[in-house]
Amino acid sequence: MIKKKNVEKKFLEDGYFDFGSILNKKDCLILRDYINKKRPCSKKIFYKNEKEFLKKGRFKNYSPGEKDHNAIFNLNLNLDFIEKSKKFKKCVEAIVGKDYIIKKKSIIRSVPRRMHPKWALSFTKDIGRPNVNPYIKEEYQDVQYFQNVDFHQDMTRGIKFVTFYIYLDKVNKIDSPLNILSGTYKFGSTHYPHYLRPSESKNIWYYSNLQGNHMKSSQVSISGGVGKVFCFHGLNLHGTKLNNSKKPRISLRYLIQCNEKKNKNNIFLKSFKNCIGKIVEKRKLKNGFYFQRLDRTPKGNFLKTGSSIL
Repeated sequence: MIKKKNVEKKFLEDGYFDFGSILNKKDCLILRDYINKKRPCSKKIFYKNEKEFLKKGRFKNYSPGEKDHNAIFNLNLNLDFIEKSKKFKKCVEAIVGKDYIIKKKSIIRSVPRRMHPKWALSFTKDIGRPNVNPYIKEEYQDVQYFQNVDFHQDMTRGIKFVTFYIYLDKVNKIDSPLNILSGTYKFGSTHYPHYLRPSESKNIWYYSNLQGNHMKSSQVSISGGVGKVFCFHGLNLHGTKLNNSKKPRISLRYLIQCNEKKNKNNIFLKSFKNCIGKIVEKRKLKNGFYFQRLDRTPKGNFLKTGSSIL
């Protein structure tokens, strides 16, 4: 049973909430196996070599869209066991209220380093947010692939949403669980790479908005079983370490908005009262770079910036 006061206190303070493994395990595994069958993950999904990538690859329009080029729709996946589940709906409503809007849903795949071809690893080495999709053949790009992801924010365009994650695999420490920096949403939108410095204490970071404000944040690793549901604020910093397991893990990611016209008194909207900064950074620099993403060139290429989490 969800205690709304507990959810509110935790979400407003830390910007996330772990609801636990609440979904039907059997249904989750059936879905996982079907995705594995229809979208197998191996070195074969990558371009054969650097030459083929340079000829056919691109750094724009390579990830699943809201409806187009999205495996959930391409495979006609039935997600009613999630979206019509009373437990899942109560979790979402506890954060954003009733009449919520699913802005986007997609399949997220954490690919073990051992599955990456050497030529692709040479491209992604020292890239903070190595989105793997540009190096994967177009027919497989309707799933979102990652190697590891540096701490970053999801909500970068000013559209307010909460990210809900569902694990379809059991996720342990070596399986690249999602890591969250608690409370970091309170600084609002800041540029990537974010200004983070590790403490001498384990799993503690100091975060600055480069305007004289600093916060101490705990790094929380979200491991768990099949059917685990958790969520975090779209401005909370989060990332994943390298996947050192033998198999890729599959998750579902939902970007969910509250219906501000029908429901203004919800935890998510209340959270913005805690933000001291902007919720979006739209500045464009003279060199063509967007201040929000200083790791990408105007053509979309990724720059080598290093990573705070590996």
